[in-house]
Amino acid sequence: MALFVLLGLALGSLRLASLDRSSLVAHVGESASVRAVVTGAPRASSYAVSAPGQVERFGRASLRERVWLALPAGRTPSIGAVLELSAQVELPAGPGASGFDQRAWLARQGIHVVLRASSWRRVGRRGGIGGFGDRLRERLAHDLALGLTGERRGLVLGLVLGEDEGLSPGLRQSFRRSGLYHLLAVSGQNIAFLVAGVLGFAWLCGIPRRLGEVLALATIVAYVLVVGWQPSVIRAAVAGALASLAWLAARPRDRWYFLLLGALTLLVWNPRSLFDPGFELSFAAVIAIFVTVRPLEHLLERSPLPAFLRPVIAVSLACSLVTAPIMVFQFGNVPVYGVLANAAVEPAVPFVLFLGLTCALVAPISSPAAQALAFLNGLLGAYIAFWARLIGALPGAQVSRAHVSRLLLVTFLLAIWPFLLKPRLRRLLVLTLIMLISLWGWQHRPQFQLFPAPPNGLRITFLDVGEGDSTLLQTKDGAVLVDAGPPEAHVAAQLRRLGVRRIEALVLSHPHRDHVGGAAEVLSRLDVGLVLDSGISGGDNEEKVARAEARKRGVSIRLARAGEDLRLGDLSLHILWPTGNVVTSAAGDANESAIVAIASYGSTDVLLPADAESPLTLPLVTRPLEVLKVAHHGSSDDGLAQLLERVQPQIAVISVGRDNGYGHPTPSTLAALNAAPGLSVFRTDLDGRVVLESDGCAITVRAQHAQPVFLPCSG
Repeated sequence: MALFVLLGLALGSLRLASLDRSSLVAHVGESASVRAVVTGAPRASSYAVSAPGQVERFGRASLRERVWLALPAGRTPSIGAVLELSAQVELPAGPGASGFDQRAWLARQGIHVVLRASSWRRVGRRGGIGGFGDRLRERLAHDLALGLTGERRGLVLGLVLGEDEGLSPGLRQSFRRSGLYHLLAVSGQNIAFLVAGVLGFAWLCGIPRRLGEVLALATIVAYVLVVGWQPSVIRAAVAGALASLAWLAARPRDRWYFLLLGALTLLVWNPRSLFDPGFELSFAAVIAIFVTVRPLEHLLERSPLPAFLRPVIAVSLACSLVTAPIMVFQFGNVPVYGVLANAAVEPAVPFVLFLGLTCALVAPISSPAAQALAFLNGLLGAYIAFWARLIGALPGAQVSRAHVSRLLLVTFLLAIWPFLLKPRLRRLLVLTLIMLISLWGWQHRPQFQLFPAPPNGLRITFLDVGEGDSTLLQTKDGAVLVDAGPPEAHVAAQLRRLGVRRIEALVLSHPHRDHVGGAAEVLSRLDVGLVLDSGISGGDNEEKVARAEARKRGVSIRLARAGEDLRLGDLSLHILWPTGNVVTSAAGDANESAIVAIASYGSTDVLLPADAESPLTLPLVTRPLEVLKVAHHGSSDDGLAQLLERVQPQIAVISVGRDNGYGHPTPSTLAALNAAPGLSVFRTDLDGRVVLESDGCAITVRAQHAQPVFLPCSG
């Protein structure tokens, strides 16, 4: 055993040295023409496309190194595509405000650099075993969900192939909050149903059992090629393959041996898998099933639960209890209602897998029959998504690391007190603990307040930042922040109190302190996907600090140009200004080069002009809009009346500070707003934070110190 341990340490050291070796680290900051292969599923957002890849050529040098590809938004390459890139070498981002450390996460996979491409084109596809797996995956993805589109297609592919790229960020978050996210990762359950399906098919066709086991082995290998090298996949594949080999060799089956050999396979390939959340959760869940499910089933026999539900609840409860510490340590929170969610959907999961595999077999023979089966499968996927959304939206669906720690501490104290004190002192201790806990809870009551529920449609929050601007746009798919107010407004803290931890895009309209002063803090405390910048040079120092912070965090900076559309699900942010030929210098009036945009959601349109007044916005806006954010904090604007006549808004919001030294909003601006027919005006200096909700047609506006306004749907 000592020799085996020493041999393992030596091989592990060699493997780690190989994983840590990088030729491209020496080229950080350099740009070159690159030839690379996409080796994993790309993930696309409105602002970027990212995927794992392998470099074959950098400049004129030939090499083979794993990298992370950061591609421009728009087109998404397929797995196995060979790309020609014009790219710059960057280091991955370090720990972000959410605690996610991209650099450490990629290092565990043997990836040490990010290739940020400014352009790319596909020049071919890889061959060999990887290419065979790519073609098989494409074929399966087509046949599994034949005739399905949108969310139902994404759900079927996610449940059968572990491919969640087709799901919206909101739905993925619901799966996480409900404790059902494991269904979107290939597990032993998938392999078990796959092997059972192959053996059952062989039995129906009269194929001998020995040949059926060989077919099962081949199917497992093909499935691994299709879904990729993931800890749960390899563990389940090793166990399934060993089970078939044991039958072929007439040897006994030992589930613990299968489990340990799966772990050894993964650790030999990559010793850092030990610290991977997927590895830890996968093996912890299986060990929980081995050890605790049977005692829990015996315990549940005394309950009034139906017999068919007891195994499901026992497995879910065992996995939830054992994996909870890992979830808290790795992700900072743990789902509370996972047992309920799994009990609700688990009966449907085998049918999803069975129908998916049946579709793959039937599609080459009868396309209409495969479409009918896929339709039924889509209904089952929608049923599972319904429960994920319902349970994920319940209050307290997730609890944080801090709350779990406090609960464990209180539980520990209540558990040990009977053994430490004399009987007559126990009652006094209980009363003291109850009083202390109640007092502590009262003092910290804001921490227990629930965040606002995620919006069902569009939510626009005009933050109260004093004399400045900051507008938060939210949908179920994420959030966009337009400007970040002055530093003293602490917009990052305001966003966190609203439950916002990630911003898909941060728009910096122009380099004035009252618009970008809080941007650096937002970048440092929240995850930001993209910075959309006006590109104005000079300006206040806060803009330079924000750009430096974005570069430090590895956040991409893009220049806004008229005609561009940023999309976040059903929300579109259409850029009206500046154009490409605008002189972007703050030496003159930076307000004239500020980003002007229209946010659209269904039939609800909101004009966000920053500090650009009517001489600039009048030629840009040619149609009516529902909501107007008044430009430049309500400063004097001679063309405002004409703009109001053209735009005909029903809601106007002025972001302005109380008792500011500029006289905002000016009497002339207020007079023009008051003269507009049917216009409701909100001011952050008097009304506080203003929140607009829209389902794409009807609009509701609420403020901290004003009566709400409801605009019914007129379409």
